[in-house]
Amino acid sequence: MKHTKIIGIIGVGLVAVLLAACGQNKQSAAKSSTGGATQTATIQTSSEIQTLDPAQATDGDSLIAISSNNEGLYRLDKNSNPIPGIATKVVTPTDEGKKYVIPLRHDAKWANGDPVTAEDFVYAWQRVVTPSTKASYAYLLDGIENAAAIRNGKAAPSTLGVKAIDKYTLQINMSVAVPYLRILFAFPTFFPANEKFVKAQNGKFGTSAETIIANGPFVLKDWNGTGQSWHFVKNKNYWDAKTVKLTRLNFQVVKETATAFNLFQTGKLDDVTLTGEYAQNNVKNEKATPRRGSSIRYLQVNTKTKGLDNTAVRNIISQVIDRKSLAKTVLGDGSIPPLGMIPQGMYKDPVSGKDFAQEAGNLAPSNVKKAKANWADTKSKVGGKLSLRLLTPDDDDSKAIAEYVQGQIENNLNGISVSIQTMPQKAADAAAERGDFDLYLKNWGADYPDPTTFLDLFKSSSSFNYTNWHDAKYDNLLANAEGADADNASKRTKDLRDAHAYLLAEKPVIPLFQRYVLHLNNPKVKGIVYFPTSYHFDYKYTYVTK
Repeated sequence: MKHTKIIGIIGVGLVAVLLAACGQNKQSAAKSSTGGATQTATIQTSSEIQTLDPAQATDGDSLIAISSNNEGLYRLDKNSNPIPGIATKVVTPTDEGKKYVIPLRHDAKWANGDPVTAEDFVYAWQRVVTPSTKASYAYLLDGIENAAAIRNGKAAPSTLGVKAIDKYTLQINMSVAVPYLRILFAFPTFFPANEKFVKAQNGKFGTSAETIIANGPFVLKDWNGTGQSWHFVKNKNYWDAKTVKLTRLNFQVVKETATAFNLFQTGKLDDVTLTGEYAQNNVKNEKATPRRGSSIRYLQVNTKTKGLDNTAVRNIISQVIDRKSLAKTVLGDGSIPPLGMIPQGMYKDPVSGKDFAQEAGNLAPSNVKKAKANWADTKSKVGGKLSLRLLTPDDDDSKAIAEYVQGQIENNLNGISVSIQTMPQKAADAAAERGDFDLYLKNWGADYPDPTTFLDLFKSSSSFNYTNWHDAKYDNLLANAEGADADNASKRTKDLRDAHAYLLAEKPVIPLFQRYVLHLNNPKVKGIVYFPTSYHFDYKYTYVTK
């Protein structure tokens, strides 16, 4: 997942948030079940929503907004296990994991009163894989029959292996078994869509609060497509509305850490993310909530840049970065040096039972002495001097990390200069996609608990691969893991392990740290559910005590 998922404190000046008007009876009911507290919470978020279209969203803030407004077949519980959403039960597949028949609840409705049906899932998934939709996450459906062929323009969307058996029964036929598919059924890319409503938006679906329709716990209000604040109100038509206690959920973009901290201290924000010295100074704060993230912050390397087209130079730059110091002195929030591009604690080798990342060993070691020696032997081959542009988002966190990386390179590798270019997240992604960078500070959080959520990013065909590194050996290893070897745990694990090792030997990406996030949370605001993977936060069960 692109990163605004965990990264950064983003900011604007204080915007007042007002309670939504609500009926006296509803307000009284909320108070009676929560000790008389007003059921409103205000959350600091890391960046602006980029889209509300489930087929288009890839950044964390958009996915959190969509998962609050909408619901798929399943949700995730507090342990990240799938539980029924629009489906009435979590189904075990048949035919060796290749067939799902999923019953849907009859009481699920869209906010306009239309029932949520099996056809809504068929339409939504066909829309995701249709090439003209340009859905970056369309590859997540590739295990479904004909999905890859449709994505590549070789088959019609109507041939996708998903169909409505009847109004409330969905059947999914797979070309290969996908072990993490039930987790994906809770992910926004797999959410249903109301075809009539989507088509009525004339191509503007998901561009504002007025151009979306809810079927989840909340209804999004007051987002015009670019705003830095928005809010939700409780969805009275939600099938499980009785569980939802919040009557209003506010979000506010705040870019400066100091501003976010001060707003929390004065009671204007109920949940904020701390970085740098604010994280270091508040680790023991009784209101601090550390959250382990399955995300990696890393540098994408433009392998077309002079000097960076040399594998040895990419490895030298990687070696010169002291990741322990970065995690401890710059971040100070519990983040740890990475072992590679797979987070520790995210995935266990199904054969050995060991942590996949730890089993691989350190594939991104720091060794300044070795890096200097290798640079002395290599610099003449690339002209002796390199001037590199480090592109980064414009939040405090990213700028501090970029400055640290800049210093590590310039202070240890004579002849390499690094200039930092900052942009808002959306603009930075666009520049990187155009190839307008040399190094790009990026973050990716796991969308599901499997190594492919990271490794697939760097396939030749990936829309997230800005590196210009396209390698047939790497592509083939992943093709085997997700195709011929998908049903063989031992072979699949070897494919994934070999692909990971090869990626880190080539270094089109340079891992910097695995993120742990320190939040300050108002102790009266309870029930925020956090997932290390997927869309990260669920506010369905959140409530405020008196």
